[in-house]
Amino acid sequence: MSKAIRVTIGGKDLTLRGDDEEKIKKSVREVNLQVQHLQQTLREQSTPTLTVLAALNIAERYLDVQEQSSKDVMFVTDELEKMTQYLERAWRQPLP
Repeated sequence: MSKAIRVTIGGKDLTLRGDDEEKIKKSVREVNLQVQHLQQTLREQSTPTLTVLAALNIAERYLDVQEQSSKDVMFVTDELEKMTQYLERAWRQPLP
């Protein structure tokens, strides 16, 4: 069941809806950390601009993780295939 959760992102109060309150709060903390970091380095930018930049930074990290995950799955799949081939060859060889 979706639950209303009050949060503040970049100084703006919002009501979000979701099933996992803890996950939403962790996500909000991450966005706020990104906004705060950007505020320190880009002091002249407005909060809405910083919020968009934070979202873009988080999206970029997410895409990097997805790409790495795909590479990891391909690597594990290849290794499992090699192991399968090795075991099949070993199984077919007659015992001495």
